[in-house]
Amino acid sequence: MRLQPLYKMIVTDIDGTLVDHQQRISDRNKDRIRCFQQEGGLFTLATGRMEDAALSYAQELDIQLPVILYNGGKIVDLVTGQCFFEALLSAEAVKQSLQLLHEYSLDIIVYSERKLWVDDVTPVIMDYMNKDRVTCHRWENPNVLLKAPVNKIMIIKENQDFDGVLRALSPLAGKHCELVMSEPTYLEILPRGVSKGSALKMLTNLVQIDIREVIAIGDNLNDLEMIGEAGLGVAVDNAHVRLKEKADYLGKSHLDHAVAEIIEKFCLLNK
Repeated sequence: MRLQPLYKMIVTDIDGTLVDHQQRISDRNKDRIRCFQQEGGLFTLATGRMEDAALSYAQELDIQLPVILYNGGKIVDLVTGQCFFEALLSAEAVKQSLQLLHEYSLDIIVYSERKLWVDDVTPVIMDYMNKDRVTCHRWENPNVLLKAPVNKIMIIKENQDFDGVLRALSPLAGKHCELVMSEPTYLEILPRGVSKGSALKMLTNLVQIDIREVIAIGDNLNDLEMIGEAGLGVAVDNAHVRLKEKADYLGKSHLDHAVAEIIEKFCLLNK
C-alpha cells in the first residue's frame, strides 16, 4: 500500500527563497511544483509583495489558491480578484512614519489601493521598481495619504543602518503597528497584529487544511511567525540566522532549487 504524504500544502516566500537573484524561478523548482500539484498538493505564496508584483509568479506556477500578500496584510485570490482579508495601517502609524521624512534622509514607499507612493523617484526607488517590476508614483502632498487606506509602508536603507529609525518608531510598535525586516535593507511597517504567520492560520482555515499538514519555506525575519506556525518550518540555506534557529529543517540555498528539494524530500509519491 502506498502511503500518503504527511504534508498536503506548501506555502513559500518569493524573494530569497523561490527565485534567484534575477527574480526567476528555476526550471527544476517549476517542475517539482507542477508534480506536487498534479499529485493533489496545494501550493501558494506568502510574500511582502503587492498584487501586481506577485501576479506573474502565480500565473507562471498556475496557482489556484489565495496568496498571502503585504507580509500577511492581505489574502487574495489572484485568479478571481476576491479579497478574503485585508488589514490597514492606522492614521497615527502613517503620520509618524511620514514624519520620519523630515528627520532622516529616507526612501519611503507607501502602499495604498494597489499603488506605490514616494516622495521622489531616487536611484534606490528605481532599483526597487526594477526588481519588483512595479511603478512608484510621486505624491504632491503626503498628507493625502493620512486619509487613504494604507496596507504597509516600507523604508529602504542601503547602508542597513536602521537604529535611529527603529528608535523613532518603537513607541508605535505593538500598539499602532508591527515592525519587521524583510531584507537587510528593508524595514516594513505593517498593521497591528499582521504577520505571515497569522495570515497562514487564516489561509488554512479558508482551504480547510490542518496547519500541521503545511510546509512553510522562507529566508528572512518576516517569515519567522509563518515557519513557526506551520507543521514543518523550513529555512533555506541563505536564510537569516534567527530563522535557521527557529526552523524545523534547513534546506538548500534559493540558488540551489531549495523549493524543489523540499518537495522531493517531503511531498512527492512518485520521485
